[in-house]
Amino acid sequence: MSSVDVSSYLDRPLTTPDAKLLAQIERGPINPPQALALSDVERLLDPATLACETGWCWLPDSVGYVAARTAMPAVTGEMLDWWFDWHADDPIRYRIWHPLAHKGNSIERPTGGTSPKAHWGAVHHPVEDVGTGVVHARIAFLAPTEMGMSTDALEDPHVATILCGYVGDDMRHVRHTPMFHVALRDGDGVVMRSRFWLGAALRPYGPLGGLGKRALNHPYIRRFALPSALPHALARHCAEEYANLAALLPELYERFGP
Repeated sequence: MSSVDVSSYLDRPLTTPDAKLLAQIERGPINPPQALALSDVERLLDPATLACETGWCWLPDSVGYVAARTAMPAVTGEMLDWWFDWHADDPIRYRIWHPLAHKGNSIERPTGGTSPKAHWGAVHHPVEDVGTGVVHARIAFLAPTEMGMSTDALEDPHVATILCGYVGDDMRHVRHTPMFHVALRDGDGVVMRSRFWLGAALRPYGPLGGLGKRALNHPYIRRFALPSALPHALARHCAEEYANLAALLPELYERFGP
């Protein structure tokens, strides 16, 4: 763990997300046909506007859908890649990202070999409350091609970086949600497209994962496994944390970056 002191950032007021973004979230659930299908996830790489860039709902198969589009005008892909490797080394760094919701984090780094992104193969263990109670989460970050995309978009001129993986629960020992954050270049910064398909990948960790997938990945199980308020709460939390990161990250990168 680094001795870098970032505690002063805990005293800074949380950056308020764009009012239009919050209004889109607070107006209620979108119509499910507006949601991007997980099988169409590669459309996140296209700068063209999608049917719904921000919103949330429950889908007919009891998957909770969350979408958020956050402007990060002074942030680059290099900054985001650095942040997702750096912040998990010290719980307080995760806390400054969203002091009201984030409690701490730790990381299991990948062993053996190198990859183009330091966070590929890493597992984060964040503790947070997005609005439905404290959870001990598990996020296994992967390359986009391991998450269903046909490309890692390393040479795509429109894509600054992609942060994606499976979200799970450390206490229940299950994974449950495919997560994508696609940062598209926009002037001197990026626009972050975030998507969650809550409960779309339910399966236990460990040797029974395959059998458990068949048993757990069912609409009836999802309906009782996920809090009913989670899509709305997560949409708002996502908007808050990325608005705050947009305000903090350029300074953090200048002070502590490579």
